[in-house]
Amino acid sequence: MRRTADANATPFLALSHRQRLVLLSTFAAYLVMILIARSQDPTPTEDWIPATLALYLGLVTAPLLFLRSSVGWFHPLVFSSIMRMVDLLRRFAMYSWGLDWHRALPASADELSELIEFQLLLHSLAVASYYVGYIFGPRLPVPRIWFGSPRSLVPKLLVVSLISLVAFGAYIAGQGGLNAHIMSWAGGRHEQIAGQHYWFAIVQLGIPVCWIWIALRRDAVRSPLFWIVVLLTLALSFLLTGSRSTGVYAVIVGLMIWMMWEQRVPYLRIVALAVVALYAITVLGSFRRSGWYGEADWDAATETPIVESVIGGQGELAERATNSDGALPIFARVPDEVPLLYGSSYLAIVTLPIPRGLFPEKPTLIDGQVGRVFFGLDAGVPAGGVGEAYWNFHIPGVIAVFVAFGIFHNWLARAYMRHPRQPAMIALFASALLLFRDPSGLSFVQWLLVQVPMLVILVGVGALGFGSGPARRGPLPVPP
Repeated sequence: MRRTADANATPFLALSHRQRLVLLSTFAAYLVMILIARSQDPTPTEDWIPATLALYLGLVTAPLLFLRSSVGWFHPLVFSSIMRMVDLLRRFAMYSWGLDWHRALPASADELSELIEFQLLLHSLAVASYYVGYIFGPRLPVPRIWFGSPRSLVPKLLVVSLISLVAFGAYIAGQGGLNAHIMSWAGGRHEQIAGQHYWFAIVQLGIPVCWIWIALRRDAVRSPLFWIVVLLTLALSFLLTGSRSTGVYAVIVGLMIWMMWEQRVPYLRIVALAVVALYAITVLGSFRRSGWYGEADWDAATETPIVESVIGGQGELAERATNSDGALPIFARVPDEVPLLYGSSYLAIVTLPIPRGLFPEKPTLIDGQVGRVFFGLDAGVPAGGVGEAYWNFHIPGVIAVFVAFGIFHNWLARAYMRHPRQPAMIALFASALLLFRDPSGLSFVQWLLVQVPMLVILVGVGALGFGSGPARRGPLPVPP
């Protein structure tokens, strides 16, 4: 797609009228397909899922209908709507035909339909609260930041990557070798990661290194050395945690940074990335499960055909959002059977840096609590921002948390608009927009684990500083 005059109308990457119409048509087509699927069901059900879904879709698409044409793809309000479409696609079957069973709930199909309706109403309330916070909430002050042109940037970034590689080797050696480490995944990554956050943060320093590299050096994508570091970083990240999503999100953030620099949308690359992501989710999932049975199967990455892998990846993602959804049991059992948390899962974020050996009774993050209380697992099950807010403070909690999230996104947009063409700011903004896209404790922690190291690296290499500083250096050159 060639750059046009519209592409420079907003630093959020301009959204043309045609693109806006395509997005709106996609949401409308989604609802129509739901209605068609329900009408073709040989055993139709009577419920309010279509009505509550239509309410939710109306609120989600509001920014596309009412915002000015200068608002772009990466404006927080628009980007949030696009990301919600991804979640809607995962739940298509559930909204079409309901659920016959749920992994954590001995409920009938009718009872599950009522839960789905309640979930949609809560999500609608969350979206409306988010808009209220963004539009009417207080304007948090934006810190003063200065930017510089770091010298010897690539050698400095390579040193940081080397530190992450050495840390990975030291950690794996302490676990008794790579095979022993992979087999430990069978005990659940929630148990494995407990008390190891410092190690994980150091090993994953390569992720912000790649983001900074591609942001501050526009020719990075033409450098073989850059791609070697990218592949090494993705491999270390997966072998360390077994998390497939971490690598996928890292690549997406890198693509977002490139798009914001170039001010264009590479449609073919986005489609290719989606296919590769689904393929990786299934193949790496097979490899991870092989470690549960005594020995890691290193051939798992080549045994499954790509078409079968993509279909399998779609099915796994859909099940996590439907039959294994961590929020539905919260809505079903809180507060009548399970007491409210009253903020303990949010307190867990604050106490996360404290070793559990020094504070054995410190709170657990929400995913661990959902897995233990509702699924009977010693493993994490995400609840999402709405589910966590509801479990902590019921319906008032959903309103308060999402109003606060809207205030944060307003602050993030204003901070970016103050320095829209500074590479360091682009990297910080893109990572925050994708990783902290939902006000859940899990999402916030995942963002902090890369955002804080990225800030440290940017300051360390001389690309960014706080306060008045050497602002007289002026901005970095704006690309043509």
